[in-house]
Amino acid sequence: MRNGVFLDTSFLISLVNPAEANHPTATLYYRHFLKERMPMAISAIVVAEFCVKQKLSTLTLEQFILLPFTHEDAEVVAGLDFKAYQSPTVSRQVLKDDFKIIGHAKARGFGHLATGDGSTMGRYCDELRTRGELHVRAIKIGGGFSLEPFTPDGQGDLGSVLEEEAAQYGSDEE
Repeated sequence: MRNGVFLDTSFLISLVNPAEANHPTATLYYRHFLKERMPMAISAIVVAEFCVKQKLSTLTLEQFILLPFTHEDAEVVAGLDFKAYQSPTVSRQVLKDDFKIIGHAKARGFGHLATGDGSTMGRYCDELRTRGELHVRAIKIGGGFSLEPFTPDGQGDLGSVLEEEAAQYGSDEE
């Protein structure tokens, strides 16, 4: 499932709410995932967070794989040391939830995790990848649409390819 993408709560919120600042970028990525036939998964943990503000039934679920969080997943999560990332600026509960989602993506073999939380969840993924503890690559929607997360090692001269890709998917004003 290395070509699959795990969707974080912040990504889903941005995708479904046109008033969100990251809505256009989330929409471009969603269209890209569909075009490339990338499996899109939503963790039971994400469902719990999403449902605090909005019912799951408001999503068109046909495109998503809904994954339960099992004890096997929990064991993988426990192997990721979230305590090393504790700080006064991030709540312990949010940190634990982020690591549950990251670990769930790792446990299920997904190659990407799409998030609007680039400075926290995205950074955790990057640092864990650098240390060799994670293969999941963060897709940070706060920086705009980019094909960089899909290139080998996140490298490559994308130049006008990004502009062409964004133009191909069109704008949200259809």
